[in-house]
Amino acid sequence: MNEAAQTQAPAGSTSPETRLTLIGILLGMFLAALDQTIVSTALPKIIADLNGTELYAWVTTSYLLTSTVAAPIFGRLTELYSRKAILLIAVIIFLGGSALCGLSQNMPELILFRGLQGIGGGALFALALTSIALLFPPRERGRIGGLFGAIFGFSSAVGPWLGGLLTDHISWHWVFYINMPVGAVALWFIVRFMPRLRPEHRESFDFLGAGLLVVWTVPLMLAFSWGGSAYAWSSPRILGLFALSAVGLALWVWSQARANHPLFDLSVFRVRTFTLASVAGFFYGPAFLGAVAFLPLYLQVVKGVSASASGVTVLPLTLGVILGAVGSGVLSSRMGRFKPILVVGTLWLLAVFLVLHFVLSVDTPLWLAVLLFLLLGLGLGPSQSQLQLAAQNNVPLQRLGSATAAIQFIRQIGSTIGIAVLGTVLANTLNAENCKVFPDNPSCKPGAMVQRSQEGVQGTNLEASFAQLEARLVAALKGDHQAYVALVSDPNLPAEQKKNLVDGGIPAQFDALEAKVLAAVRGDEAAYRELVSDPKVPEQLKSQLVEGGIPAQVEAQNRRTLAALEQALRGDEQARAALLANPQLPAQVKDLLSGPTPPPQTVPGILEGVRRGLEAAKPQVIAQLEAQIIPQIREGLQQAEARALEEVPASVVKELEATKEKLKTALNNGITQAEKNIFLYAAGFVLISLLFIALLPNEELKGGGDFGSRGAPAAAH
Repeated sequence: MNEAAQTQAPAGSTSPETRLTLIGILLGMFLAALDQTIVSTALPKIIADLNGTELYAWVTTSYLLTSTVAAPIFGRLTELYSRKAILLIAVIIFLGGSALCGLSQNMPELILFRGLQGIGGGALFALALTSIALLFPPRERGRIGGLFGAIFGFSSAVGPWLGGLLTDHISWHWVFYINMPVGAVALWFIVRFMPRLRPEHRESFDFLGAGLLVVWTVPLMLAFSWGGSAYAWSSPRILGLFALSAVGLALWVWSQARANHPLFDLSVFRVRTFTLASVAGFFYGPAFLGAVAFLPLYLQVVKGVSASASGVTVLPLTLGVILGAVGSGVLSSRMGRFKPILVVGTLWLLAVFLVLHFVLSVDTPLWLAVLLFLLLGLGLGPSQSQLQLAAQNNVPLQRLGSATAAIQFIRQIGSTIGIAVLGTVLANTLNAENCKVFPDNPSCKPGAMVQRSQEGVQGTNLEASFAQLEARLVAALKGDHQAYVALVSDPNLPAEQKKNLVDGGIPAQFDALEAKVLAAVRGDEAAYRELVSDPKVPEQLKSQLVEGGIPAQVEAQNRRTLAALEQALRGDEQARAALLANPQLPAQVKDLLSGPTPPPQTVPGILEGVRRGLEAAKPQVIAQLEAQIIPQIREGLQQAEARALEEVPASVVKELEATKEKLKTALNNGITQAEKNIFLYAAGFVLISLLFIALLPNEELKGGGDFGSRGAPAAAH
C-alpha cells in the first residue's frame, strides 16, 4: 500500500506522525495568511525609508499577482512530484522571499522580492489544503478545515496589529524577518513527520498552459486593481488589459482542452459539487472581504476608535470567524455532511448583512456594532472551510492538487473583482456626500474620475491631517517656503484657501504692498490705479494716496502758491497773511511780500521769477517730503503687518476648523452610507452564493471519486 493510501484511514485512526505534520502545515498556512495583512500597517514607514511613494501600490500588487498565479501551478506540481518536496520548496521560496524583502535597499528590490514571496505564499495556501485532503479521512477534513478557517480569521485580525507593533518598536524589516523562526519550525515538522506522498505515474508539465495562465490572469488582476483608481474604467489601458485577458483566457481554455496532460483538467468541472462549490466560493470571497476590509474605516473615522484600538474592536469578528469555522468543522465531522451547515451558515450570514445594512448608522452604539460584528463572524466562519470541503468531496485523488488550487484561484479572482466593485461603491458614496458640502470640488464636475483607492480617502485620520494642515498653513502665512510648497501640492487643503496662498506668506504680501505704495507715492500712476482698485487694500490707506504722488502734490502746491502770490502782490492782504504764515514758503518770497507793494506792471515778471525758483527747488522739496512721509508709511505698514501676522492665521485656522467640521460630517455620513451599501452588496454576493449552495447534493463526506478525464491516470497518490 502506498503512502497516500495509508493516510486515508478511517476517522479516529490518524497516526501521530500525521498530526505532527499538521502542525507544520498549519504554521505554513498561518505565515501565508498573516503576510496578506501584516505588511499593510508597515507600508507608510517602508515608503518613507525607501523613497518610493510613486511605487506604493506595487508592493501589494506584485504579491497579489504572483500568489494568484502560483496556486494553480503548484497545485498541478503536487500531482506530478512528491507532495512533501513541493510543499518544502514552497516554504523555502516564501522564507527566502521574506528574508530578501527585509534586506531590500530600494523599492524595485522590495517589489521584486515581494513577488517572489507571493509565489511561496500562493503555493502554501494551495498545498496546505491539498495536503489536508490527502492526509486525513473525509470526516476529519471538516474539523481540520475548520482549523484552517480559524487560522485565516485570526491572521486577518492580528496581522495589522503585529505589523504596527514591529514597525513602531523594532523596525519595518522585522515585518518580514518574523517569518523566519516560525517558518523554520514549520520546515522541521514537515521534514521530520510528513510522508513523501509520491505519485505512481509521472506526467509531463504543461508549460504552455502555465504561460497562458499568466497571460490572461495578470492583465485581469491589473485591470481590476487599477480600474477606477489609477485609470478610469473606460480608459484605453484598462480596456486593453480586459481585451488581452479575454484573448489569453480563450487561448488557455483551447490549450487545456487539447493538451494530453493539461495544467488543469477541464473535465473536473463535470463534477457537479466541484463546479457549484467553486462558483459559490467565487461570490463568497468578495462578501468576506466586504465584511473585513472596510470595517476599520468605519470604526476609526465614524466611531473615533484609534488604529490600534480598532484592531481590538474587530476581535469579536475574528472570534466569530474562529468559532464558526471550528464549530462547523466539528459538526460536519459528526454529521458526515456539509450542505446543512453551508445552508444554515449562509442564511445566517445573509441575515446579518441585511441587519447591518438597515441598522448601522453614525449614531449606532459601539457595543451594538461590536455585537453585530461577532454575529457576522459566526456566519463567515463556516463557508470558508465547508465550501473547500464540498469542492474536494468528489474530485479523484489524481486531480486533487490542481482542483484544490483551482478553488483557491477562483476565490482569489472573485475577491479581486469584488473588492474593486466595493471600493468603487465606497469612493462614489463618499464623493457624493462630499459634493453636498463642497460642490466646487473638482471631483464633483461631470465626467470627473472618482478615486476608489482606500489610501486616498481623505480624513481617515482627520484630526491629525488637519492639525498638520493648520501648522503648515500658519508657517506658510508667516513666510515658510517649504510649508507653502507642501500646501500647494496637498489635496486635502480646500481650493479656496489654496488660491489665496502666496509664496513668502504675509511678509511677502506686505513687501509687495510697500513697493507699490512707495511707487505710487513717488508718482507711479499705474501703481496708484492698481492699489485703489485692489479690494484687499484697506480703504484708510487708499484715502491717503494721491494720483501722481508727492510730485503731483508739490506741483499743485506750487500752483496754489503762485496764485496766492499774485493776489498778494495785487494788494490782497488776506492772501499776503496766509503766505507769510506758510513755513514752507521760500525766504526770498517772504522778503518780497514784506516790502512795499510792487507796481502792477512788474507783477508778471516777479511771478515768473518766483515760478522758476519754485521749479528749481522742486526736486529738493520732493526729497524732503519723501524723507518725511516714506518712513511714516513704512512704520504704518510694519504695524499693519504685525497685526496681520497675529489676526490672519487665527482667522484662517478658524475657517479651516469650520471646513474640518463640515468635512467630518460629510465623511461620517459618507462612510456610514458606504458601509451600508457595501453590506447590501455583500448580501447580494451571499445570496448568489446561496443559490449555488442550494443546488449542491446533500451527500456524505467521502474520498475522491473517479470520472472519465482524458489523460488522467487511474490512480495517483
